[in-house]
Amino acid sequence: MPKHALVIYNPAAKSQVQTEVWIGKLVEKLNKHDEYLVSFYPTTAETGPEHLVPLFKPPLDLVIAAGGDGTVRFALAALAKAKSHIPCAIFPLGTGNVLARNLGIVKESILANPLEHAFDYLLNGRPVKIDMALMNGEYFAGMAGVGPISDAFMRPARNLKNRFRLMAYVSAMIQTIAMPPRLFKITTGGMSFKVQASGVFVANVEDLGMGKPNDMSGLSDGFLELHIVDPLNFGDYVNLGFRFVGGSVDEKAPECILRCKEAVVEVLPRRGVRSSFQAMAQKLRQILAGKKISDPSRVAQVPAMIDGEECGTTPMRVTILPQAVTVLVPPTRAELPNTLGDGPLRKPMPGLLESMEVTHQLNNENWGLRDVG
Repeated sequence: MPKHALVIYNPAAKSQVQTEVWIGKLVEKLNKHDEYLVSFYPTTAETGPEHLVPLFKPPLDLVIAAGGDGTVRFALAALAKAKSHIPCAIFPLGTGNVLARNLGIVKESILANPLEHAFDYLLNGRPVKIDMALMNGEYFAGMAGVGPISDAFMRPARNLKNRFRLMAYVSAMIQTIAMPPRLFKITTGGMSFKVQASGVFVANVEDLGMGKPNDMSGLSDGFLELHIVDPLNFGDYVNLGFRFVGGSVDEKAPECILRCKEAVVEVLPRRGVRSSFQAMAQKLRQILAGKKISDPSRVAQVPAMIDGEECGTTPMRVTILPQAVTVLVPPTRAELPNTLGDGPLRKPMPGLLESMEVTHQLNNENWGLRDVG
C-alpha cells in the first residue's frame, strides 16, 4: 500500500533551485525506499490556510512545506488550524530558513547550503511536536516583531534576497542605525511596563540570527521568548551584528530576553530619542542623500512582522499554542530533551515580571534599555 505525501509550495517564489529540478529529485528520493503517491498544492496570493484544512485527512501520511519561511508558516498554520497530527517535513528553499535552522535541518552557519542534507532528511526525519503561536489571529512558529530592526527583515526586495541571500538582511540592518527608536508599552506576566527600544520580538525559535547553536527544546516548552533590543552605540551594533551573523552568545548583545506565554506589544504615539551615535548616523545618512530625511510620524499603529513578512499592524497580541503541530527533524535532534523548565532562558531574573520592582531591575542593568515611565 503506497504512502501519500502532499507538497505545498509557492510557484511564484524564486528559489536557488529551479522548480522542475527539485520536484523531480524530491519525488525520486521519496520513492527510493518506500512507494509514495505525491500530490502538489501550488499556492497563490488568494490561498489561505483554511483552504488546505480539508486535505489533512487519511490516507495522507506526510506534508512537505517546500519553500521559505512564508511557505513553512502557511503549511504549519493550516495543520494547526486543522488540529492535525500529520507530520510536516520542511524542504528549505528560502533565504532565511529560520525555523529550518532551529530544527537542525539547515546548518547554523550563515554560509550553509540549505539543501545540503534536505533530501536525506526527508527519508530519515523523526516526528516531534513543537509549539505554535498566534499573533492577532495569524499563526507562526518563528517570530513576530515590530520596530526599526524588525522593519529591516521586511525591507530587502525579492531580487536582492535571491542575489545576496542573507547578506541582503545585513545591509538592511545597517540602515536601521540612523532610525530613531520607538516607545513601546509591553504587557506580559500580569503587568505592564514602557520602554524605548529599536525592536521588540516575540519568538518561538531561540535563534533570531544565523549561526548560533540552538537548543531545540525551546520549540516545545510551552513558552515564548520576548526580546527587547536596544543598541545605543557603535559597540552595541557590533555585538548585535555578531549576534545576527556569527551567533555570538555572550552577554554583550544589547537585548533583554524574557520568557512568557502571552504578551501585548503596543507602540506609543511619542517620538523616540536617538542616542548620540544614532544621531551621528542620521546626519551622515542625510549628507549622503543630499536632503533632509524626516523622522517617522507619531502614530500608534505601525507595521508588524511575522517571519520576515509584513502582517498587519500594532498592537501585537501574541499567545502560545503548546505542541500544536508535528514536524520532522533530523534523527540527532529528535533525541534531545523536549522541555526546559519554567525559568528564564537568558538574562536571569527573579521571576517573570511579577512586580514593578522586577521591571525596574530589568531596565537598570547594563543592557542599554531605557525605561520611559
